[in-house]
Amino acid sequence: MSEAKGYRAIEVVAEASPAEKLRKQVVAGQPGNGSFAFIADEGNYMPGGEGAAPTPLTYFVSGVALCLLSHVTEIAAKKKLTLKDARVKVSAKFHEQGSVLQGTKEGACDGFDIAIEIEADEPQEEIKALMQMAHNTCFAEDALTNKIPINFNDRLNEQAL
Repeated sequence: MSEAKGYRAIEVVAEASPAEKLRKQVVAGQPGNGSFAFIADEGNYMPGGEGAAPTPLTYFVSGVALCLLSHVTEIAAKKKLTLKDARVKVSAKFHEQGSVLQGTKEGACDGFDIAIEIEADEPQEEIKALMQMAHNTCFAEDALTNKIPINFNDRLNEQAL
């Protein structure tokens, strides 16, 4: 996709090393905004997990909350609305079932509960419009609620599978 005004491309490379057990590192970047490294680990509820960092799903759910909150504060600033406090609460439910050894293992998301909470002395209609626009412009929320194309390119030893 083009880098024209209104478009953003984010590239992420995640790597796992056998020496690190279930710890993984991702380097993520957005053109013009630099690159940042994140570490993820599984909790000690999973064999090999040490709980040394947030889980990948924690980052995923946090990303939804942060994306929506960024839109709330950006829109408020552009509309010159004064917010005393703004918060986004996200609760996501996941489950897994089946067996890795039997080839039946599956994971699924059962849903998200998302709440924007704002404290302000602004008119209710303005805040309601702000919240609606934040929902309408949040890329993460859009990815969750609309079917989007996903292109998989799985490879083994540099050969397509």
